[in-house]
Amino acid sequence: MPGSMIHLIGAKKVKPNGNALYFLGNIAPDAVDDRRDKDITHFRDLNDRGPALISLAKETMGDFAEGVLLHLYFDWRWDATILQKFIDNFGGDWFLPYRNELSLAGSYAFHHYEWAKQLWNDMDLISIGDQGVTPRASAEDVKNFISRNNKWNNENILGPSAAFPPDLIDDFTTQIADEFLKWKSKIY
Repeated sequence: MPGSMIHLIGAKKVKPNGNALYFLGNIAPDAVDDRRDKDITHFRDLNDRGPALISLAKETMGDFAEGVLLHLYFDWRWDATILQKFIDNFGGDWFLPYRNELSLAGSYAFHHYEWAKQLWNDMDLISIGDQGVTPRASAEDVKNFISRNNKWNNENILGPSAAFPPDLIDDFTTQIADEFLKWKSKIY
């Protein structure tokens, strides 16, 4: 669960000229509110997410669904590496400090990537009827999530994060974008 801007940075590296629906798919899975539901929709309830992701990849059609698949893949890799390292270093009550560091990293990225503001506006303009399916989140939930985060990003200039500095994010997103493309090519 690397945060919306980190997802978008990775999505840009996978498909630099993707449309707004593809990028919306990269954010939509995080519109699921309940943490237990999110564990299920992100396959965190499984010992190995790999087979579930392969199965999903074989069914994936369309820009929105491709974005969702990429989101889930990035979360899988982030959770196993960056998040686990954060938890190991922080210990016990890691969740709120983690979310704070993601806020710093996300805000910083939003204000330092020239494409970010326009992309968030484009995603915010997508009508509810044009979205794809987001398990356990309604189209209204996704719309509200995008609008709320777009507003927050525009109103807050924070960061960078000490835990997730821009170089770490750039290295991670480059590595995982390349890995995703190779992984996906082996499935089809």
